[in-house]
Amino acid sequence: MLRSAFIGAALICLPLAACSQDNAAQDSADSPMFNSVQNSAADNTSDSPAAEPPAAGASPTLPAESPADDAESCQDIDAHTAYESGIGTVPPWNDNNWTLVDFSQFDPCAELSWQTISIERGTSSSPYHIMLFHKGEYLGTATAEPYGFFPTVEQVSGNEIAVTYHWPREGESNAGHTGETHAGFRWDDGQQKVIMSGDVPPTS
Repeated sequence: MLRSAFIGAALICLPLAACSQDNAAQDSADSPMFNSVQNSAADNTSDSPAAEPPAAGASPTLPAESPADDAESCQDIDAHTAYESGIGTVPPWNDNNWTLVDFSQFDPCAELSWQTISIERGTSSSPYHIMLFHKGEYLGTATAEPYGFFPTVEQVSGNEIAVTYHWPREGESNAGHTGETHAGFRWDDGQQKVIMSGDVPPTS
């Protein structure tokens, strides 16, 4: 009798245990913590595709040059180097070689700057040339022909200079010359060349 009762009780408990396990699993599935972890894992799987390796032979993207880089590169050009880069193209004057007499206003980063040259062992009335430079690069002489007496050159703006040529009027000595002629030289960025205005000294 007792054995039959025990077996019956066991048979009753088995379905209850199965029901209890099913309910625990369902509670776990419905708990906020489980849903959070489950959704997070699903999101990571669907929203985070595997990173693609760079294409073979692809070049890295280099930063663009800044104005500071340009300034550093032009500042590397000194006055003597600029002079040497162009003096070989200036023809000698009556078999006299040229020499640098003024480079104080040379600016390797300016749109237009200059250096003044004259012949070796020259005098005050000896011919002078004005060498022009754009950001340190030699452009040529301001005029095709040199002119006597040291010219007065002034910087009007970053891309323009004004030149006053001196010369003796009729009857004047070289020491007492009063003649003046004015010319302007402007770097035109659109045409990539120097534009001249004004006049040069009269020829005798």
